[in-house]
Amino acid sequence: MSATTLTPRAAPIRALIALVSIVFFLIVELVVTMLVYTGLNIYSLNLFGTLVRMARSVLDIMAALVERLIPGSANTAYATLFGELGPKSILLLLIGLIVAAVIRSLVSLVSPRH
Repeated sequence: MSATTLTPRAAPIRALIALVSIVFFLIVELVVTMLVYTGLNIYSLNLFGTLVRMARSVLDIMAALVERLIPGSANTAYATLFGELGPKSILLLLIGLIVAAVIRSLVSLVSPRH
């Protein structure tokens, strides 16, 4: 038997460890995202304003895409989704995506290959 053979008892433990690591990284990503967003807002207001304006452009592109792809539901989507999301919310989502990509890339660089 090799060292990588899983016993039936080890599978639930590995699943639990995987679940805990996922939750841990989600919390880390959330905290780092909020720190980046708050830091931009406090320490670099000009850059933050520029990013909010750019996020507004992303929001407009998303709305135009929905109008183009689903013309019958565009008014509903705009009233429910795009009406609720402002440019700052989209900016927070985009920062979260970038932070998650950076953290996951760093983890994959540091973690041993299987």
